[in-house]
Amino acid sequence: MARRRDVDDIGLVEGELDTNDLEAAGCVVCALDARRPRLPTAPQVQLPALGAHVHWVTALVADAHTLLRENQELRAQYELVSAHNAGLAAHASVLHDRNLAILHRAREGYHAGIIRLEQALLSRERVERDYADLEGRVADFRARADRTEAAETLLRVERDSSAEQYRDLQAQLQAAQDQAADYAAKLARAAAAPPPSSAPLARLFAAQGERDDARAEPGGHR
Repeated sequence: MARRRDVDDIGLVEGELDTNDLEAAGCVVCALDARRPRLPTAPQVQLPALGAHVHWVTALVADAHTLLRENQELRAQYELVSAHNAGLAAHASVLHDRNLAILHRAREGYHAGIIRLEQALLSRERVERDYADLEGRVADFRARADRTEAAETLLRVERDSSAEQYRDLQAQLQAAQDQAADYAAKLARAAAAPPPSSAPLARLFAAQGERDDARAEPGGHR
């Protein structure tokens, strides 16, 4: 059985060790506690005879074979787990890339939705302004329609009044024409009759003039 290295390097002088030899050998522990140690007694080892069967060596060999098989099984499991982990890592990488792509599309969709929402709000504001403008125009049209209706009513009243005045004027014209015809007949009779005295004729014309004035006054004709 091999001894320690520091013991092998120590030089022996008459079966004893000297302090200087211990320091020269570099034994720090022995140098701090300088004393004269003695070599331990060599153990008594019973070596088996050549060719004899050693049970504990056989057991150690069997254990070594068992450990080797277990080590191979563990190595195979480790390789299988490593391959499975590599596949999971690749799948996780693919899923990560897909998640990034989905996140990118989601962000693009979100920004596009925000832009559409802003456009919809702007369109709504424009529609509300146009609706208010149309309401103002409708109110203006209604006011114009009311004024037009009032004008039409006034026109009908004026038309009825004008028709009545026209009928009155026609009646006055007819009366004037009758009077002119009467004058003409009287003139014709006067021209055919012998000339009368001037005084009765003057009275006749004066009376005729008074009747004409009475007819010319408003409401004086029949």
